[in-house]
Amino acid sequence: MPDVSRVLCAVDLTEASRRVLDCAVWWARRHGADVSVLHVHPVVLTTPDTGSVHDEAVRTTVAGHAPLDPEARRARQRDVERFVEDSRTDGLQVEVLLDEDASIADAVVARADALAADLLVVGAGTDPSSEHPVLGRTTADLVHTAPCSVLVVPPASPDVANTSLSGLSRIMCAVSLSDQSQSVLDYAQELASGSTAHLTVVHVVELSEVATVAYDFDAHREARLQPACDDLVDLVAAVVGHGKPVEEIVAQGTACTEILKLAAEESVDLIVVGRGSGRRARGVGRPTAQAVARESRCPVLIVYPIGLEASRPFADSQAYRDVSRPA
Repeated sequence: MPDVSRVLCAVDLTEASRRVLDCAVWWARRHGADVSVLHVHPVVLTTPDTGSVHDEAVRTTVAGHAPLDPEARRARQRDVERFVEDSRTDGLQVEVLLDEDASIADAVVARADALAADLLVVGAGTDPSSEHPVLGRTTADLVHTAPCSVLVVPPASPDVANTSLSGLSRIMCAVSLSDQSQSVLDYAQELASGSTAHLTVVHVVELSEVATVAYDFDAHREARLQPACDDLVDLVAAVVGHGKPVEEIVAQGTACTEILKLAAEESVDLIVVGRGSGRRARGVGRPTAQAVARESRCPVLIVYPIGLEASRPFADSQAYRDVSRPA
């Protein structure tokens, strides 16, 4: 599992983001890391030539406002300080940051890059018209672009007691059996070992719909399932070792659907999944990690691929230069 020395937590000062802060603090204490708490004030940018609202700003901003004047900025800074006050404890370094940007996601990614954050903790967002938590556009962008692992924290749910990671008793690790799977499972195993939590390792075989018509489906399923079972056993043996209590499950169906169903049945406290290379889950229209985070009732840790060079897309932008300066 990679070392975690800096946790970046993005908050919007709502009650839901207090659970996000609780998760970030829990993670930092467990790893002896420092915490940076970031609040982004969304603004609408105008072009210098015409004064018109920039198309990109309109498209990416959540709720654009005018930039903060010095007095308003000081007041907002005090609001964020009060928000984190109860989370300050001896031995835990917590800094408060306030940025302004037309895109909240861009500002958070720039800060994560500038701080060399090892983990980004964000809320999932909600849709009042739905009975399920829904991944907001900002968080969806962060899952895709953040230069580090991302912990997505859902809103409170009456059927999930532990949405703030006050302690882990059951962890589910979903693996694709790709090259990244070993590092994802290693991360989950270290978390389970340190928390004395039960670990379940899941792989979902997505069977070809064409085979149901053109081939012998039973033979096709058997040809896919048995090698997957063998590969999962080998992966667990290589990462966890023999003789350790790990539950191994090979399911068939749509990856996102099966992972969430098993997580509910197992009453897991945390789902660990790799970000992957962008392969999309059938019927969902988005990569599996994003799809799982979108609907999960418990926190989801999306592990950044080990060995993937972190790009610095904002290194030459005004946003990056702004957040690189002390707040």
